[in-house]
Amino acid sequence: MMKCPDCNKEISFPANFCPWCGTLIKRGKKLPFDGISLTFLRADISNFTAMSEEMTPEDVMSFLNKVFDEFQDVIKSYNGEIYQIIGDEVVSIFGIQKETEFVPHMAVFAGEEMFQRLQKINAPTEYHKNISLKIGAEIELSSIYHIQTNIRHSLILTSGFRKAQILQKNAMNNTILVGENLYKATSSFFSYKEIGEFIEDSLSVKAYEYKFKVK
Repeated sequence: MMKCPDCNKEISFPANFCPWCGTLIKRGKKLPFDGISLTFLRADISNFTAMSEEMTPEDVMSFLNKVFDEFQDVIKSYNGEIYQIIGDEVVSIFGIQKETEFVPHMAVFAGEEMFQRLQKINAPTEYHKNISLKIGAEIELSSIYHIQTNIRHSLILTSGFRKAQILQKNAMNNTILVGENLYKATSSFFSYKEIGEFIEDSLSVKAYEYKFKVK
């Protein structure tokens, strides 16, 4: 058990960053952090453009804020961090806070719960078009530079962001496409369907599909 040097909250597991405030914990560790295995997950709200045409600008922002609040709650509960929000897409990283072999599994679980929460938000809506979720995720080695008090302000060099984006763009509605590294790490637990290979910008990404269960 240790305490964060900045917010003074207790941390019960080995961590590079404080899970409460994002402060770098291992201050004595050599920077940059090289060769760290991270899991990247990009979730895009599908059909939102069509739905937003029936909404006022205020309703659009209110709806998105509600969805992103739910997503942030889910991602944090699985020890992930939101790195960016780009329009109606959430970019998150797993494996920075907690060092465990189950990080990739947590990312898939997070994706599934994000979908379930989106279903609940969809149910009572007064608009005609329901929205869906398309997710891409992959594990890649990364280097972290310019570490600040929050990971969002740090520079992360990796192909993980781009590979997750390629997978996300090619995913069907309400599914997650994972890359080969994530597939190998989690295939004994989740049932995937091999989709094929996508090549963009000289990056080759082999894809495996996991369908979310509709309740």
